[in-house]
Amino acid sequence: MAAQILAATTKLKYSYCHTPCQRPFCGKTIGQVFDMSSDRYPEREAITYYPKNGDVKRINFRELRHQVDGFAKGLIKLGLQKGEKLGIVVGRRYEYIVAYLGAVKAGLVAVRHFPDLKGRQLGQQINKAGCAALVIDSGTLVSVRELVPGLEEASVPCCLQPLPNVRCFINIDSMEKKGACFSLSGIICSANAKGGTELQSVEKEIQPDDPAVIYFTSGSTGSWKAVIHSHSALVESLISVSEIHTRLNDENTGCHLCVVNMYLVSCELMFAPMLTIGERLVLPESVDVQTVLYTLQKERCTSTVLYRYHVFGITHLTEKYDFSSLKLAFIGGNILPKPVFNELKKVLTPNIQNTFGMTEALLVTSHVPTDPVDGRVQTVGRPFPHSEIKVVNENFHIVPVNTEGEICVRGPNVFMHYHDDEEKTSAAKTPLGWFKTGDIGVMMDDGRIRHLGRKDDCIKKSTLKIYPIEIERHLVGHSKVKQCQAVAIPDEKFVNEVCMCVVLRPDVVCTEEEILSILKEKLDELHIPKHILFFDSFPTTETGKIPRKKVAEMAAERLEI
Repeated sequence: MAAQILAATTKLKYSYCHTPCQRPFCGKTIGQVFDMSSDRYPEREAITYYPKNGDVKRINFRELRHQVDGFAKGLIKLGLQKGEKLGIVVGRRYEYIVAYLGAVKAGLVAVRHFPDLKGRQLGQQINKAGCAALVIDSGTLVSVRELVPGLEEASVPCCLQPLPNVRCFINIDSMEKKGACFSLSGIICSANAKGGTELQSVEKEIQPDDPAVIYFTSGSTGSWKAVIHSHSALVESLISVSEIHTRLNDENTGCHLCVVNMYLVSCELMFAPMLTIGERLVLPESVDVQTVLYTLQKERCTSTVLYRYHVFGITHLTEKYDFSSLKLAFIGGNILPKPVFNELKKVLTPNIQNTFGMTEALLVTSHVPTDPVDGRVQTVGRPFPHSEIKVVNENFHIVPVNTEGEICVRGPNVFMHYHDDEEKTSAAKTPLGWFKTGDIGVMMDDGRIRHLGRKDDCIKKSTLKIYPIEIERHLVGHSKVKQCQAVAIPDEKFVNEVCMCVVLRPDVVCTEEEILSILKEKLDELHIPKHILFFDSFPTTETGKIPRKKVAEMAAERLEI
């Protein structure tokens, strides 16, 4: 596969890349892919679940299939129809996977909500998606009670005005039905005991191009968009990721540690091997650094996705843990600086992957094992086999290689549309299916993509365009810097100037002069920030992103501009 990708992308003249696809599972639904793996490996362990309190739970494919099919049958018996929306408002629990797979097997659209939202905000998401039913847990029940006070007392909620479309609730932590709130285990047991052929009939009607899931994205705008993906989009991404794992494991069984948030598309990186090739998913309920490292070592995991706070925790705890089993580490967020990358190589694995993806296009690019270190640090890799990528100018014309432009993506991985929002869909997606990502990048001679940042984040200093990542990359990973954001500040001479906003690590002392001395060694004079500001913390969106515009407002207020 690596040779195929290279052959299709070398000697490029213009910034356009496409690789053909002829692979198993194409044309299947998510449910069919899962059924094929569970039929093939019934006794193999599918999920290893580490709850916060309690014993480790190990579930093989036979038991997982029993629960998934039982839940799918139960949803049908509750009267939910093909195409209706099932909201999942659940934390990092293995039952999340049961609910997700059960929903798509029953022909429903699984809506993956942010479980940490409170009352009114959660209600806005549920109503935006038009959910007909909700799966909740004891942690999210509190927020749902704010919206539906009579939830557990009446057979029909006494006050459904905040959630007019919802007909029933399913609590994964309840052992019995309470009012309008059903028990997950009760639904599964009842449905499996009664049997029935309704599920088989429904599954025959599900097509690969049918909607399967809704993800919410707020990006840095704070305005939620409900992104609808089809079964085929998810399956294509699952296949591409699984091929990476297969190459690295040399046909041996892998074990994959999932620490990403369950409601994000990056979770598919760890779901993929379980669903497509019958490999084990390790799911800790807690994702603090100590738990993650302990679980990784204990279960001898071969791959994981790590956030930045895990990365820096690992580099300081290498003497306590053994990471020799790890063969692949996907790093979430921006590209890692070379010093941090090299440090991780020593303690984790030589194969560290920067990937490029987004809610609207799932997984778009990745590296191959033969890519050099400099290539992995400077780029996000080449397109997956299912993706077409082109880099365009303001007129939507393809620019030559090594030329900056907006990254556009086309393929089955691109979203169907924004739910109930034709205007935003038309603005983001062309009639020919190209998704305008809003990300600026450069396609290099060999087809790899160098990602520069968001189009809207560009700092225009006189005639110069400065992308924040070009400055931030020199501070990320510094022993004194926890977070940093380069933002635009109005300036009389240059229209805009660069302001570097910094959050320091706990109990460290650092001055403006220290930050400037680091940057002066790496940057030319025009890129050096005019202002250095220190903050205790940055705000974040529900998806955990730092809203750069909000940070810019904080900086302007501090500078009284």
